[in-house]
Amino acid sequence: MLSSPSTMPSQAPALTGLGVKGAALHQQATAELAVALLRPTVPEHEIHQHQHADMHLVLLLAGTYVSDAAGMPALCTGPAVILNPPGTEHRDRFRSHDGLFLTVTMPAAVLERLSDGRSIGDEPRRLPRRSLSCALSLLPEVRRWEPASPLAIETIVTELVADALPRPLPKVGDKLQRVLDRLEADGLPVPTLEELASIADLHPVYLARAFRKRHGIAPSDYLRRLRLHRAVSLIVRRRPLSFVATELGFFDESHLHRCFVAEFGITPGAFRQLALSRAEVSHVQDARLRRR
Repeated sequence: MLSSPSTMPSQAPALTGLGVKGAALHQQATAELAVALLRPTVPEHEIHQHQHADMHLVLLLAGTYVSDAAGMPALCTGPAVILNPPGTEHRDRFRSHDGLFLTVTMPAAVLERLSDGRSIGDEPRRLPRRSLSCALSLLPEVRRWEPASPLAIETIVTELVADALPRPLPKVGDKLQRVLDRLEADGLPVPTLEELASIADLHPVYLARAFRKRHGIAPSDYLRRLRLHRAVSLIVRRRPLSFVATELGFFDESHLHRCFVAEFGITPGAFRQLALSRAEVSHVQDARLRRR
């Protein structure tokens, strides 16, 4: 279990673990980890290739992000979870001025304990989409920090580390990846099961079973979860909830509200307050960026 927390000032010196220096909106630490909600403060051209000894877990919430991590698109504009193992060398950086991200930093020895001695390798990688809902639960913990928060964060990180551990891929792994690519494609209508089966060159029944076995949910639930993860990005960017609901195809704001609470255990409005509290810090940093 983690030791008792020692609270850090919310406007502590800029963090450098990511290479993307950040102004801390909220920042807490124990003897074994540090967690912070940050805004980037350094322009992209000033970020250089670098290496760090500790593990860094990065939860991207808003902004346009460039990453060397496996599984990341050329430009990431939606929420994502990136695991940078100890010793990772990379040049991750924000391309936009409106970034928002949360980091958990942990020494290699603590990571080894949480992973029960199993190696997570040395390659930075994007964690699967199922990890995102778990990672988002870090946000209220760093915001409301109380005696049980270290235990909660340790539990959350342990689950995320488990997602990063090597898992045997099913024989249809490449075929299922084609299905994921179709589900995550922007601007296309919702596919039928027959279309997905055709993409994977599998019988529809076998595809449905293989997809659930691999991802824990049906393709339809994966689409619903993806839509909510896109809602996170729009909410953090201060889009009105009515706009978010319309833009992402919810019936109305109430429908968005119900689905968001079911997925994340928090209302969209409360989530926005958590993510944007102390936003005056970001305004100052954005102004500095524009002057560079």
